[in-house]
Amino acid sequence: MSPIEAPQIPDLANHDAGTPWVETPEGGRFFMNAVLVAPELIVVFPFAVGVALRAMGLVQGPTVFLDVVPWVAGHAIPYVAWLLPIPIWTTLLNLKVASGRIRVVLFGFLALHSSFLGYAVLRWTGVLGAP
Repeated sequence: MSPIEAPQIPDLANHDAGTPWVETPEGGRFFMNAVLVAPELIVVFPFAVGVALRAMGLVQGPTVFLDVVPWVAGHAIPYVAWLLPIPIWTTLLNLKVASGRIRVVLFGFLALHSSFLGYAVLRWTGVLGAP
């Protein structure tokens, strides 16, 4: 390549064999789904750790470190959950990917998105209290 030539951009539409998977449209959608699931993981991790520690008897009652994020999220989710159909839709679009491992991860993403939407619907309908 001469100093004047521009570098060649991979042909993403035709899935060039030399193109890394993450640079394909499917890889891009997977990355976007991973970014959209991050806030939910931030809520689920301290919740799951708190449940596990309480089950083992190591923690009794509420704690500042484990219960603040799920508590705040429990109050915020009913107000921002109307955005959840977007990551659910993008995850469903990406389930067409060929790799079995990636599909398993995408089903996990879909389960998280759906459970948070279900929680919001239960709060909206008053089953779990008013938002």
